[in-house]
Order: sequence, then structure tokens, then C-alpha cells
Amino acid sequence: MNRINTFKLMSGYFLYECGRAMYFVLVTWFLYQWTEDAIYTGLFVSFGFVPGLFSNLIFGVLVDRYNRKRLASISGAVSTAILALLLLSFKFSWVTAWWVILTHMLLQTCGSLFRPSLQALVAEVFDEKELPKIFSLSGSATISGSLAGAMLGGLFSTFAAMPLSLTLVILLYSVAFLSVVLLDYSPISRQKKQSGSFFKEMGEGFSFLSTNRMLYGLFVMLMIGQLTFHTTLGFLSVYTSEFLQRSSVIYGALDMTFSIGGIAAGLLGAWWWKRMENHLAVYSLAAMAAGLLIMSLTKSLTAAFAGILLVGLGTSFVRALLQSVQQIATPKELQGRMASLRMLCNQSSVVITGPVFGLIARNYGADRVFLTLLIPVLLGFVWSLLQSRHPQFIKITSHKSA
Repeated sequence: MNRINTFKLMSGYFLYECGRAMYFVLVTWFLYQWTEDAIYTGLFVSFGFVPGLFSNLIFGVLVDRYNRKRLASISGAVSTAILALLLLSFKFSWVTAWWVILTHMLLQTCGSLFRPSLQALVAEVFDEKELPKIFSLSGSATISGSLAGAMLGGLFSTFAAMPLSLTLVILLYSVAFLSVVLLDYSPISRQKKQSGSFFKEMGEGFSFLSTNRMLYGLFVMLMIGQLTFHTTLGFLSVYTSEFLQRSSVIYGALDMTFSIGGIAAGLLGAWWWKRMENHLAVYSLAAMAAGLLIMSLTKSLTAAFAGILLVGLGTSFVRALLQSVQQIATPKELQGRMASLRMLCNQSSVVITGPVFGLIARNYGADRVFLTLLIPVLLGFVWSLLQSRHPQFIKITSHKSA
């Protein structure tokens, strides 16, 4: 394993996620405190993924056709420019709720290119046997960055003005961009396609998915993990302010605890894989369900921290380890398209449910959002029991190379 390349990659993951988490804490807290309406939070979470419903199909083919490092670098640079526009709007008081939502949509679109580019790049650079370990490490770096970003977001939203806070976010994104640019990477030569073959390649991705039934189960469980992850983060500001009636510092601390659960999942990922084998998703979804139930039933701050820790642990196990299973089950030439189709499923679930959860939070309280989330998580738990019996799933998860 190339240690220098691994360090650069982990630095990029950490800094990018630190900036993203800080930005998310700042903006969601600002949006709810400014509008005092949870529906805007739901729209913010939902609309952020709308462009991805269309762009993911295109981005997946682009990732499989072109230089993956270059695509990740481009998306990182554009993300930084979008944040600069948001900073200017705060600086000169142009900001509105819908402008915040629009810039978030643009930022999420860039993320829809950045993530599959970097994920496919990892699958191309590292040996297949190293992938579970690399994805566990990248998960730890990502969650560690989220931890640091949440802490900074909670502190800066209380003690600093928005322009200063966004300036630090831009700095973090810029250094993450440089980390990706400095990665040592020799692109694998790919046979050039004839003009007009773009849609044919897109169809190849759908064809592979339709003939590989195990991926259906993986996509369902990953979708539930991502839905729980994004909804929890999106409505945590409303939950803290309205249900727990606490300050932005507590919001940041809860977000940090969520990240701590993710860090633990990253550090324990290889052990969890070896220990649980084909039941790794079963127990991960059980942890998510327990955490959501705790958060929805009591206003105790201690219970809230315990619940958010379990949700962070469970969602991170699902997202990191099942993604490793999916990557191992996917040929390298289709990594980009499968990553984008996976993201398409994930983001569709958030787009559909975001406004619904916003209405639930407005009319019944943010605690009911987490109680409602139990429904898909419990269905996913049942699905994971069925998935654990699939021969290909058993074969991949029985590998001791994680």
C-alpha cells in the first residue's frame, strides 16, 4: 500500500468533510433560527438532492470514461467558487432563504461528481484486497472531519459572524482540493468510444444492475442508511432547538457525537466485518433502530446523546462496509456508473421524504421525524435478514481481507 498516496487521500477526505460539516451546521442552524419554520429545513435537505436525480446518470458515465482525478479536482474547485458566492451574499446582505437553498443545490451537485470520482479513483488505485481497509480508513477520515467540522460549526454559529465562519469553510475546501490535485495517479488507458455511445454506456450500467440481483439488496440497505444519515443531520438543528430546547453549542455537540459513532464504526469496521460476516448489516440496522427510538421517546439530554451515538455507529457501518461489498462485486470499468446509480437511489429517497419530514416536524415536532424514520429502518432490517442468505453476499463477506 502506498502510504504517501493514502495520506493524501485521507487528508482530502478529512478536509472536505470538515468543511462540509461546518458549512452544514452553520447553514441549517441559521436557516431555522431565521425562518422559524421547519418546512424550510425539509426543503433544504430535499432540494439539495434534486439536481443529483438527473446529474448522477451523466456523472457515472463521465467517471468511467475520463480521468477520475481530474473530475474530482474540477468538482472541488467549483464547490469552492459556489461557497465564495454564498459568502458574498452574506457579506453584502443579499441572502434569502431560497438563495441559501439554491446554493446548497449547486454545492450538492458538485458533490455528486466529487464522491463517485474519488470512490472510483480509490477502486482503481488500490488492490481489491485492500478496498475494505481503505474504505474503513476513508470512513474514519470522513467522520473525523465531520466531527471537527461539527465542533467548529457549533462554536462559530454562536460566537462568530457568518462571513467569518464561511471564510474558514472556504479555506478547508481549498486545501482539500489541493490534496486531491497532489495525489499520485497514472490513469488507466481506456478505449475511446465512438461518438454517440454515451447513452449506450449508460444503458450498460442499468443492464449490469438488472442482472445482478444481490446489488438490489445492497442498494436498498445503503439507501436506508443514507436516508437516516441525511435526515438525522438535516433535522438535528430543529430537534435541538425545538424539542430539546437547547443552544447551537449543544447542536454542535450532538453532531459531534453522531460523528464519534461514525469514527468508532470506521475504527472497528475491519473487526465488525470479520466478526459479523454476512450478518454485518443486520446488527448495524438494529443499532440504527435503537438509536432512533431513544431519540424520539425522551427529552433527556443524556438519552439524546446515547441515541445519536447509536445512529451514527449504525449508519456508518452500513454506508462504509456495504459500499465495500458493492465495490468488490462491481467490475472496475463499471465503478463510476454503479456509484452514481447508488447515489441516485440514495438521493431520490431524501428528495421524496424531505418535505414530508418537514411537515411532520412543523406539525408534530422533530422527535416524530425520528420516530417515522423507524419504519424504513425496520423494513431494512427485515431485508438484511434475507440478504444475509444470498450466496454471493456470503462469499464476499466471508473474506478475511477486510
